[in-house]
Amino acid sequence: MDGYTLTVSGTPKAGAETPIRLSVSKGGRPVMDLVPYLDTYAHVTAIHEGDLAFAHLHPAGAVTGDHGGPTLMVNAELPEPGRYRLFIQFQTADTLHTAALTVAAA
Repeated sequence: MDGYTLTVSGTPKAGAETPIRLSVSKGGRPVMDLVPYLDTYAHVTAIHEGDLAFAHLHPAGAVTGDHGGPTLMVNAELPEPGRYRLFIQFQTADTLHTAALTVAAA
């Protein structure tokens, strides 16, 4: 999306806080210029397939400047097992990017 590649690793487990890793790259190179957007380097909204239950998630840790990345750890606490559509927002310079992908929570 927008020339960026977003990789998610880790398997969320429903009903438990589970770390997942978000990595941002562009042209095969790590992105190191994420800037804070609404006081954090990324926002993640997870919407459950079927009943549309959702969770709003942020990366762990404090924002420590105006250039984050390329890897962000998110403690995902999803309410129930199943497939979730993730909408991940991050900002570089003056551009807000939104990526969408699907993960399964065990």
